[in-house]
Parts: sequence; structure tokens; C-alpha cells
Amino acid sequence: MLMRIAVVLNEKAGTLADSDLGAVSTGIRTAFAHAGHTVTVSAVKPDAMVHAIRRALVARPDALVVGGGDGSLNTALNLIGDAPVALGVLPLGTMNLTARDAGLPLDPVDAAKAMARGSIEWIDVAAMGERRFLHAVALGFYPWMVLDRERARRRRGLAKWPAMLRAGFRALFRRHELEVDVVLDTDTGEVVRIRTPLLLVANNRFVEGEGPVPSRASLADGELAVYVAVAEGPFALLRLAAAVAAGRWESAPDIRFAACRALRVRSHRRRLRVAIDGELDYVVPPIEFRLLGGRLAFILPPPGAGRGS
Repeated sequence: MLMRIAVVLNEKAGTLADSDLGAVSTGIRTAFAHAGHTVTVSAVKPDAMVHAIRRALVARPDALVVGGGDGSLNTALNLIGDAPVALGVLPLGTMNLTARDAGLPLDPVDAAKAMARGSIEWIDVAAMGERRFLHAVALGFYPWMVLDRERARRRRGLAKWPAMLRAGFRALFRRHELEVDVVLDTDTGEVVRIRTPLLLVANNRFVEGEGPVPSRASLADGELAVYVAVAEGPFALLRLAAAVAAGRWESAPDIRFAACRALRVRSHRRRLRVAIDGELDYVVPPIEFRLLGGRLAFILPPPGAGRGS
């Protein structure tokens, strides 16, 4: 199927910042055009991404492809809403979690070549209130790490990964416990009061044993995966970090797991710090999570195109 494709690149994204922007843009344009697609490519600064995506959507393309990390992809997802536009991603960020799970090569030009001969499939979207997400929402110590990471980048000039490692070490010696009521949309509708340093709600469950980068085997299994840590204190948090680094999301003794299609998180706090697709935000509880099964048209590469390579 030939498409009209609008590509919007975050020119300050981690991978692109150290590359020849002109060469990468030309390679992406050539990859789509060579397959017969009509393509426009624009590269903008991070604070212009929202405007550039909105401007691209005004032209009513068949597909919008965003070059950036999971945060840029989340922005595009929420701007598209229910518009009849397929979404694609060129992995230019630090983690590129959804791009990895989609089976895309991590080189942006190779990813464009793979998508150019790929297909549009319907995948699951999850929602936290009215805001949608593709990967996960975390509460507890991880959002604090994101906050500390960004402070270190601004004040100390650290790169993203060193700043995150520093934040992870500092997080071991702080109290992050949340006391929340979790209401699962199950047959019993049970209410569980928990005290936890980490509550994570993922759009489909993580694969066991895949290592430190959380990976999903499917983008369309139709479930929310809820991971609750029961660790307390620096040594327990260190043990939890080791389990997560090994990809033991369901088998680790310090993590409780449940699958559902909706849940509510209640708290006595006036607002809660969250990380949604890796980006920091603040929300007022109660927080309603729900699965929007098969709601998003997404460009996937052909099988074997280079998952996470």
C-alpha cells in the first residue's frame, strides 16, 4: 500500500544530536520514496515538535512518522487521538522501547527502510485518564529518578545515561513508599491497599528474562500488566534493581503481578508524580487506567527486519 507520509524529526534527540542531520534526513526521505511513498521530512527543535506535528496533521497524511524517543512518540499519539492516521516511529531516543518491541532496527535510516516495506497493523493503546500511552506508566522511585536525572543534566551538564545511573544510586537512599488503594477490574473487583516504592502499569506484559530493557512480546494481547514492588530499604531496593536488570518482572519475589483491562489507583496525596512513557508528569488521584484494545493503526516492519538490532 502506497502512502502519503509526513516525517517529523526531533533534531535534538539522543541519536540524531551526534549525527549529520542532513544525511540522516536524506536517507529517511530516500528510503520511503524508493518504495513508492510520497514523503515530506521536517526536522525541528524539541519545543517545536507539537506545532510541527499539528501542522503535519493538517495536511491529512496517511501516516505520521515521528523521529525521537518514547516521549516524542507519546506526544504524537495524543495529538493524533482517533484521527484516521497511522503512526510510526524512527528510533532516535535513549531507550526506544516501543520501537524495539515493534521489531525495528535501531538505526533510523534502516528503520525507515523497514517501515517503507512494512504493513499497518492495529495495536493496543492504554490510557491514564484522558492521556494515552504506548509503553508504561510508573509511580514511586522511577519518576523521582527521571526528575533527578533532568536536574543533573541541567545543573551538571551530564549526558542522559550517566545522569540516570547517578539518579538510580541516589534513589537507593531515599524513601519512595506510596500508600495507595488499587482497584482491579476483575471478577471480584477487589480493593488492595498497598505500600510500595514502585507501581508500574504496562500496556501488555513484559517478557521474562530479556535483560534490563523491558521488552514486550506482543503489542496487541489486550491486557494491562500491573507490577507492584514490595521491597523496602536500600538493600531490598538493590535486590529489586538486580531482578529488574535480569528482566524478572513476574518471577522476582519482590514483585507482585496482575493482569487486567482497567484499574483505579487512589491516594490521600493531592497529586502523584508519574513517568508516562518515560516522561515526567503530575496527576491528581484517583487515577483511572484502561486498555483501548486495537485502537491504534501502527506501521510495523516485515518479520525479521531486525528486532532491536
